[in-house]
Amino acid sequence: MKQPSPGALRRNALALSLACAAAPAFAQDSAPTTTELDRVMVTQRTEGYQVYGTNTATKLPLTLRETPQSLTVFTRQRIEDFNLITISEVLQQTPGVTIQSYDSNRTLFNARGFAINNFMFDGIPTNYTTGSGGNSILSDTSIYERIEVVRGASGLVTGSGNPSATVNMVRKRPTETFQASTSLSAGSWDYKRAEVDVSGPLSKGGRVRGRFVGAYTDKESWVRFQHDKSPSLYGVIEADLTDSTRLRAGIDYLKTGSDGGAWSASPLYFRDGTRALMPRSYSAAARWNEWNRQSTNYFATLEQQFGAGWSGRLAYNHRATDTDSLLLAGSNTGNWADAVTGLGLRIADTYSVSETREDAFDLYASGPFQLFGRSHELVVGINHYDRDLDTIRAGITSRPYNVNAFPSIYEWDGNIGRPTTFNYGIPSNTVNTTETGYYAAMRLNPIDPLKIIAGARYSDYRTTTDNYDVNGVFTSRSARTTAHELTPYVGVLYDLSSSITAFASYSDVFQATARRDINNQLLDPTTGGNYEYGLKGEFFGGRLYTALNGFYMKQDNVAELDPNGGEIKLPDGSSPYIASKGITTKGGEFEVSGSITDHWSMTGGYTYSYSSNPDGSRFASTSPMHLARFNTTYSHGQWTVGGGFSVQSEIYQMQPIPTGRFNANGTPVTATGKMSQGGYVLFDLMGRYRINDNLSVGVTVTNLFDKVYYRNVGFFNAGYWGEPRRVLFNLRAKF
Repeated sequence: MKQPSPGALRRNALALSLACAAAPAFAQDSAPTTTELDRVMVTQRTEGYQVYGTNTATKLPLTLRETPQSLTVFTRQRIEDFNLITISEVLQQTPGVTIQSYDSNRTLFNARGFAINNFMFDGIPTNYTTGSGGNSILSDTSIYERIEVVRGASGLVTGSGNPSATVNMVRKRPTETFQASTSLSAGSWDYKRAEVDVSGPLSKGGRVRGRFVGAYTDKESWVRFQHDKSPSLYGVIEADLTDSTRLRAGIDYLKTGSDGGAWSASPLYFRDGTRALMPRSYSAAARWNEWNRQSTNYFATLEQQFGAGWSGRLAYNHRATDTDSLLLAGSNTGNWADAVTGLGLRIADTYSVSETREDAFDLYASGPFQLFGRSHELVVGINHYDRDLDTIRAGITSRPYNVNAFPSIYEWDGNIGRPTTFNYGIPSNTVNTTETGYYAAMRLNPIDPLKIIAGARYSDYRTTTDNYDVNGVFTSRSARTTAHELTPYVGVLYDLSSSITAFASYSDVFQATARRDINNQLLDPTTGGNYEYGLKGEFFGGRLYTALNGFYMKQDNVAELDPNGGEIKLPDGSSPYIASKGITTKGGEFEVSGSITDHWSMTGGYTYSYSSNPDGSRFASTSPMHLARFNTTYSHGQWTVGGGFSVQSEIYQMQPIPTGRFNANGTPVTATGKMSQGGYVLFDLMGRYRINDNLSVGVTVTNLFDKVYYRNVGFFNAGYWGEPRRVLFNLRAKF
């Protein structure tokens, strides 16, 4: 095995020191949790569909109306009302966010034409790899108090990334009084789930509190052969060290085991050019396919309230993710099946193992200051992550099948011999990525109706790829990317009335690149800016939040192949690139969330977004130009009923399509054409009956009218079907 690096030893020492620091706290007893600290750190629990504080966009404690960006918050009640079990299901209800499924285990999230890769745990930035090459695993929602989604660029707090969105997952905290709840669910495709949540004081006086959350999901799928199991565990202890100091430490664990998953999608065309309309249960996978992923997070947070209204926070997270997958499928890449016989596909297979280890921390302090006789607010901080992604030396040694001939797609039953594999347990390469960011922002209050938020972040970014031989000995460093970027942030808000605020903002991000020019020099990082402007309002006594805004984004220094490069190869064998003006995105949004009355709650929004390449052609055609989502619930007596809808316009991708003509060797003649999914509407329903104060039963129905549609088109010349109608029953009890 590879010996631990000095960086790994340092990270382990940091984890150990934080754990040791937490130990004495668990033995102390005195004062209750400080409510002012909750407010400033924005850690208070949520009630209903509205949240009154967030600091995800700027680290300043702001309301939704005071945040000069597009922001959606999923509260605990909203998550439970619609039985949103996964982060993917949460993002499916988020205005402006689209979901692309490549197969039954890989999903890409997009906003405003760009992939979402910036995620946070309790405000600590982490970078996830999702989509076609992604092995990242997103946690079960049972452990979260709320989930916040900031759309657009958020470079002030996250640094590198796309100007798409940032998802902040805020974990549940222990409660001052005892509470317990459990939930049992069952539904379509033999879906079964159990969940338990227990919280309360662990010491006399409640200075030490604890919480445990456990969940287990076992389900089949509308895609044949697939069976998934997913246990989730979460434990946290919180202690008041003093009246103004609070320490929290815990662990969350999630494992997803998927057997028989479809590492492929349905063919869209046959080799004669006719459309291939396969059933939604189609899978060209082997029954022995397996994709196992597990993630463990160790975390600790120290919060301190100082004098004069100032507070500080140090948060640490260690993330360990392990994946292994043995997969086989009939490949549509460059192959088309015969419409009559179903023959013609090839076999694609892989055995891969990877490990990710990441240490991240975020340290900041915020509070008021006086200037020109008025009170203002300031936040200063630093965050850092150090991540190693090891690709383990593993693969397939022998196969009891011919990779050049996949059986007929009409007769395929998933039964095929299992290949022989090897796993040396040492990395073939390690990609190390580190980023350190220093940030500061202030909210100025020059006159009562006017607020100005201004800030900046300086980021040091580095990524290297180290290669190893079969004995685990270092052989070479094949790539190194560095970036040093200053990203500004500015926002202006003006209260037009007691209910309506006008705002405008600019925020920035960057994305480092490993591309080089014809002189073998690294290209400058891709930089992106996000302009937003519009109106925000609070109505019905502040219970209902609304926003109407426009946005404009542009990315520069986008890497493109050098047209003068010809056959020139750089020393590492790659082709030279040039940096050019990049992608522009224009659009607008409307959003509403909260309650009109004590009984009627709603959330939703509409987004228009159009992205174009430098030549004016459309960029990100797999993201719809129009997207509307709306959900509502109404309570009357013992009953709560609700529902929602999602509407999106056409998505498409340009791909080679058989023309119906054939070359002399029998291969199809192809022409570039549009593979598309037209616009569609999906409807959902929910209902819940409260038997008594502690027990309720409910049901949710998604895709009520069983709409048939593709969730993704064009990837590997195929389309992945959206989920058919699903019915899920639920029993909830609290104690």
